Amino acid sequence: MSVIREDIVAPNKGWMADVDKGQILRITGKSVIDFNCFKRDDPREYFDTARTRIYNLNMYPTKDQRLFSKQNNPMMRILEDGFAGIGLHDLQSSHGCTDAMVQLLSPLGMKVENLPDPMGLFRNLSISQEGRIRPAPKGPPEPVSIDLEAEIDLICALINCPASETSAAGAPCTITILQP
Repeated sequence: MSVIREDIVAPNKGWMADVDKGQILRITGKSVIDFNCFKRDDPREYFDTARTRIYNLNMYPTKDQRLFSKQNNPMMRILEDGFAGIGLHDLQSSHGCTDAMVQLLSPLGMKVENLPDPMGLFRNLSISQEGRIRPAPKGPPEPVSIDLEAEIDLICALINCPASETSAAGAPCTITILQP
């Protein structure tokens, strides 16, 4: 695989870039990452946490599962998940860094009232028997990676959003776009 682009994202900072169909987005970190993606030629079609839960029949996405759009279309497939066995990615909670994500997505005309819920990478929340959502033990002590393959041309956006109750101390994350 060849590296198309690699960026370091500081805590509480964002990243946005195009990821072409077939390319792999590798996110490496140990802090919580709020992640969203949008169909490049129509950003009104965006990643949807509810449809992703329903189509995978799973609350916690991991290897070999897909991310689906609000319009029920596959957007990305998880190829590798270095967080498996350590914790669970989150499809349950809203943005931890709402203002930063809205500012990052402003070129797409995004406003807080239409901001889609993110996938919380390395967030590690749990759901109790009573249905309460609560932080589980902190995220990975060392950086781990998740590899996502784009199934359509996308705009991907993320915020490195450490939260004291759910992740290790704020640390930079590395974002790599790979061409197989």
